[in-house]
Amino acid sequence: MKATITKAAIAAVAGLAIVADAFLLFVKPHLAQQGASSALSQSGSGTASSGNGSSGSGSSAGSDGSSGSDDSSSSASSGELQDGTYTSVASPNAYGEIQLQVTVKGGRITDIATIKMPTHGRSQSVNAQAIPELTDRAISAQSAEIQFVSGATETSTAFVNSLQDAINQSLNAAK
Repeated sequence: MKATITKAAIAAVAGLAIVADAFLLFVKPHLAQQGASSALSQSGSGTASSGNGSSGSGSSAGSDGSSGSDDSSSSASSGELQDGTYTSVASPNAYGEIQLQVTVKGGRITDIATIKMPTHGRSQSVNAQAIPELTDRAISAQSAEIQFVSGATETSTAFVNSLQDAINQSLNAAK
């Protein structure tokens, strides 16, 4: 009984940590844009990075993220990630936990290995199909902002949460 409560408490804390990391990852670029915009307007010179100045007003209009055109400012854009191998926290879902190990080389996600995933019952067949697809999508997108696999919502959610934790570790290692 105590082990179950302990596991539930750990899962809750891990979930909160993932949510907090995701929130900070969302807020940080917006704060940086505001800082860059105010610095540009105060200095009056256009010599600071032209990409931030021109995209600041454009990203406000398209902040939904549904268009997918923000590849360069996604959660794992090139140059922000610190090279290394990052093991995420185990992200729980209704059928078990998913834990990933993400390899970053040259500032890009090059490999995602699944360390832990549910393997009992139907989860085994669902994960056998969904995990490779999610892995391919994440490496292509260089982000945790990927489309879920149909019929594998629980797996997709846990995969994305776990991936985002590893990405956050890489981003924080670069500081």
